[in-house]
Order: sequence, then structure tokens, then C-alpha cells
Amino acid sequence: MQHVLSTMAGLALRENDIGYARFLSGKVQAVAHTLEMGKYNEYSPMLDIVCAGKDVEGTYKVVKHLLDNMGTMYDFRKSGLYKHMKFRDIDEAILDGVKEKLLEGFRNEEEFGYMAGYELWEKLIFDR
Repeated sequence: MQHVLSTMAGLALRENDIGYARFLSGKVQAVAHTLEMGKYNEYSPMLDIVCAGKDVEGTYKVVKHLLDNMGTMYDFRKSGLYKHMKFRDIDEAILDGVKEKLLEGFRNEEEFGYMAGYELWEKLIFDR
């Protein structure tokens, strides 16, 4: 369900229907919450929305939330919903690597150039 809704949101963005994409991303967030996927997975759908609208403050808030909640990316493993499944332990180095890749992407001027000069963004992305 999460994948289908995300795909629909992506299609809405391609059609420049940001309102509908935002609505669908809210549904993706609700599914992630219901399935106890962790705060990171609840907020990640909004990144495409704020970027599409070049929403400086929104981008800052979503990215800050994502970076602050990296540790929840695999929280679904703790949920009683998946008690029948066996998961391997996640090495902290893996999360550190994912965080570095994210930061590298957020530093991409082609995609996030609209954030240039926003002091809070500069501190968030470059002072880590």
C-alpha cells in the first residue's frame, strides 16, 4: 500500500499537482505510522513535496526531521506486527553510511540550490 500511494504521489508531482501529491503523501505517512515503520519513514514522503514546491522552510523542517530520526529507520523490527519475522541486527556503521549519503545528496546544488543562503540549512547540512 505504501509503495502504491508513493507511486501515485510521484505521478501527481509529474503532473504538477502538488496539492494532490501532498494529500497522497499524507496517506503514505499514515500507512507508515499504522505499520509502525518509524518516524523516519513517516516523514520521508514529504521530502519530494517540499522539494517540488521549492519550499525553503518546509525542506529544512523535513530534512532536519529525517536526519534527527535516522535511528528510527529500522524501528519496524521492534513492532509486534512483525513478531513472526526474524531480522538481523543493524550495524550502526550502516546507519552512519546512509546518513552520509543523505547529507551528500542534500549538498547537491543542482537539486537543493534553492536552499542556498538559508542559514539554518547551511548549519544543518554542512556542520555535521
